[in-house]
Amino acid sequence: MDTKKLDILFLTDNGIDTTGGEQESTKIIIEGIKEKYKVGLIQPGKVNNSDEKVSYFSMTDITRLKHLIKSPVQFFKYIVKTKNIINETNPTMIHTQSQVSFFIIALLKKIRMVSKDIHIIHTERGFYKGYNTFFKLLFFFFINELNVLVTTTHINMSLWKNSINRRNQKLEFQIIENTAGKIFETYDNTLEKNRSNDLVLGFAGRYTEQKDWPLAVEIVEKLNTNIGEKFSVKMAVGCLDEVSLQQTKKMFAHLENILGNRFDGKINITLQEMNQFYYDIDVFILTSKKNSESFGRTLVEAMSRKTIVLTTDAGGPVEVVDNRNNVCYSADEFVTKVRYLFENKKIMFEEKKKIYKR
Repeated sequence: MDTKKLDILFLTDNGIDTTGGEQESTKIIIEGIKEKYKVGLIQPGKVNNSDEKVSYFSMTDITRLKHLIKSPVQFFKYIVKTKNIINETNPTMIHTQSQVSFFIIALLKKIRMVSKDIHIIHTERGFYKGYNTFFKLLFFFFINELNVLVTTTHINMSLWKNSINRRNQKLEFQIIENTAGKIFETYDNTLEKNRSNDLVLGFAGRYTEQKDWPLAVEIVEKLNTNIGEKFSVKMAVGCLDEVSLQQTKKMFAHLENILGNRFDGKINITLQEMNQFYYDIDVFILTSKKNSESFGRTLVEAMSRKTIVLTTDAGGPVEVVDNRNNVCYSADEFVTKVRYLFENKKIMFEEKKKIYKR
């Protein structure tokens, strides 16, 4: 593809072949616009599944900017290379979905290393209350270089907008709720879990501190005492480094020791496998820490498969679920809710219908 002039250039913090909302959303957007616009993507890591209609700029072997930052010299070279690509491709618009990428392009624009005419859209995937004071000040320092701020929930937009307006900084705001992606837009009855007296519980997400996997383990342990042999657990965990991989394996071994063959744990599975994962479970629990999620994409994926979703008071997920009865504040509350559904199958299946409609 001729990259002399791009319409839209995407900058990502993580390679799109890795697991995460930023990556999946970027793929969804590119798929929707590549026929009409000249599109490019700057990312860390190599692209394994390329598209001839997209110009890819794979910058490093490292797949996450978070890891590259630990090497200041390499990170500086990354910024310089990004600047050169932007000036060579002269994009009309740049879209970022993660903070480091936004700070890079905003810095380059502020110091006039790239054209001041580039239109910058930033989708803020972090929850406002989850950031420390330093990050917020850094964001507000660069905010004048931004044209449009997008959030995925009204609650997150309200927090960002109020803070920005208090500083009399002018900006266009848009709320665009996350889509789960094309694979989740239709329902296949042949893949549906068979009704039975047993209940299948599911947990999914990256292995990070934010996701609070110890809470998930505590819920499982207490349910095993309360329900016993009549329930099973499935987990799908994304591991982006060796540390998280070893922690996940340790967690899986512990749960296998408790549940035996009633536990099924998978690591770094494909989106197609995740699709089946949601069909196979009755209840999905998001255990993220308070004010740590701007949306919670796994919730929508699960809901699209007629799976009941429960969440902590994690921020955006409360708006996504839109049912205070499905927001729990402790392991005991989750256990009480799951046990109620287990003991009232008719109510459980009615709630599945409601969650699917939502």
